[in-house]
Amino acid sequence: MRLTGLSVQGVLRASHISDWAFDAKNRMNPENGLCLSATYDAAFDRHLISFDEDYRLIFAPSLKEHYTNKAFKEQFQRLHGKKIAVPVKFLPSQELLSKHREHLS
Repeated sequence: MRLTGLSVQGVLRASHISDWAFDAKNRMNPENGLCLSATYDAAFDRHLISFDEDYRLIFAPSLKEHYTNKAFKEQFQRLHGKKIAVPVKFLPSQELLSKHREHLS
């Protein structure tokens, strides 16, 4: 699954929607995964970004203070609302994403 279109494998991460350390039953669940670049993986893990019911990128309210920053606009804001490419098999779980969205900070 891709958000940025970046295909450099060395910076792509297998991100877990539900935290690996705290959700043993979903650790191996293929619907608990996203493929994100390192920057977006870090933002996702810290609940700064998530994905809505249509798999579009959304921001945590706390990021609003950065909306006028040039780097933020170039790296994040340009992708706001962009739908990620989803796999045909094992779509990311909307139930797990919903729980993730509840923690946006």
